[in-house]
Amino acid sequence: MSLRHSAKNFDRLLNSQFETTLRTLLSSISTFHWLPAHKLAEIAQAILDWEPQGPALLTRVDSSGRTPLHFAVLCGELDTVQMFLQHGDSSLGLATISDHQGSFPLHIAAMMGETGIVDELVKRSPDYCEMVDGKGRNLLHRAVEHGQERVVRHICQNGMFVMLLNATDSHGNTSLHLGVIYEHPGIVSLLLATTSVEMGITNKDGLTARDLAKRAIQLKPMPNFLDSHVLVYKCLWWSEAPLTVDGYLDLYEDNKLPDEEASKGRSDKRESRTVASALIATVTFAAAFTVPGGFVADDHARAGTAILARRFAFKAFVVSDAMAFLCSIVATCFLIDARSGRFRRRYVLASGLVPLGAQFMIAAFAFGFHLVLGSLNRWLILFVYMLSLASVLFAFPGIWTPMHIGLGKAIWRRAGWRGLVNIHERPSSLTQLLVLFSWSFLFENLRRTLCTLLISATFMVAILLSIALPDY
Repeated sequence: MSLRHSAKNFDRLLNSQFETTLRTLLSSISTFHWLPAHKLAEIAQAILDWEPQGPALLTRVDSSGRTPLHFAVLCGELDTVQMFLQHGDSSLGLATISDHQGSFPLHIAAMMGETGIVDELVKRSPDYCEMVDGKGRNLLHRAVEHGQERVVRHICQNGMFVMLLNATDSHGNTSLHLGVIYEHPGIVSLLLATTSVEMGITNKDGLTARDLAKRAIQLKPMPNFLDSHVLVYKCLWWSEAPLTVDGYLDLYEDNKLPDEEASKGRSDKRESRTVASALIATVTFAAAFTVPGGFVADDHARAGTAILARRFAFKAFVVSDAMAFLCSIVATCFLIDARSGRFRRRYVLASGLVPLGAQFMIAAFAFGFHLVLGSLNRWLILFVYMLSLASVLFAFPGIWTPMHIGLGKAIWRRAGWRGLVNIHERPSSLTQLLVLFSWSFLFENLRRTLCTLLISATFMVAILLSIALPDY
């Protein structure tokens, strides 16, 4: 249908039923979001060219209080947004019209992660810091609420938005509070890495961001170390964020859930981890006495020893299998002891040992396959190593997640090297020093990463040796 034909139909409807046509215009931006941006802009421009009614439609609202600008922002159409804002005198104040929920177009842009539109609307709204919705939330609050890290990063890196960083909503929550409430570790790390963000602001309940993180963890049975609230709390703890409620939080002992619910949650997680660790221990124990290549016969020298004992891949197989067995059997013992609250900390250690045992079991599988296939199947050996390496690197998110979301950078900005090693004050003894370091960000992430890199490096050495020295 041509634009001229559309214009004639629109003009006829406009004269007979203006309100129906208005609703059609308001929904057109969202209805035709599948169109190319330039086509949508052409349609919008053609409608605005119909004098005198066209420009007047820009300030008209639908049943939810939204103007055409709201819909253009909602669809991320920057060209259309610029057209509406620049179109004549009727666009003056267009960016300051809110819907029935108190949301301005600027809030919609923050919700949708549209940094370009945010900048365009800020140019037209000098008082954008005072634009808040029905809950008293500004554009940064809305971006945090909807997990828009790109918008939060843009605001944190731009000095003109500094007034938004510590602003509070109607409940007294800052953007840092909301990052904790909505479980966004990446956003919390971005805010903490911005030193202008204050960590000690309390909301109307008298709680800091760290207080909220602590209470959230206390309502979860046996939270995993990758749980969003655990990551957030640890980042705030290592950054020395203020805590107003009583005492230090033991992540795995304080639990305010009803006894039945807490007991069921703990039992389910403990049982699944116990089964996994026992299975790894069983498999690796069996592999230790059914080694690839078999044993030397009794009527030969060195009877009973492994035939391939001198091969590099065999040595790597033995080390990997032993590490997998020891990690899994120790984890099994810790999980059994964790039934008693007195030994609940062992549950934490077991949670880290089980995936470590699984990684070493994958490594033992790859080295064992190498020995079985021999030097005549070099490409097949390479294929097995590549699959095993991919499994080690990507099947265990705990290896990369804390670094990916920038927790280390945030801790460094706030507390320096003392925060990274969890030694904010001089320890009174060597034992205390070791305990503090064992719960530090540096240790928790290095031990996972170093084991992964060690396995990966051993794979590469085995591949190169199989090419350069097939009989080694």
